[in-house]
Amino acid sequence: MKTRQRAMLYTLLTRHPEYINEIENNGVDNLKRESIDAIMDILTSAFIMYGLEDDERPNNYGLEIEDLVDIVNDAD
Repeated sequence: MKTRQRAMLYTLLTRHPEYINEIENNGVDNLKRESIDAIMDILTSAFIMYGLEDDERPNNYGLEIEDLVDIVNDAD
């Protein structure tokens, strides 16, 4: 995960420091299944709220969230 992606993920996880701690301690590739599910819910919500244009196509922020989704999904 690139530095920018990590910063963005941590910003999205600000209200959930337990997931940030888990990533810091174990790496994104070694997350617990429950953590993956919860992080995916957070990313999906952010994507729906901020990542779409009026025509429902992803904006730049949405594309970055999609990259994070791919990274977290690969942890499974």
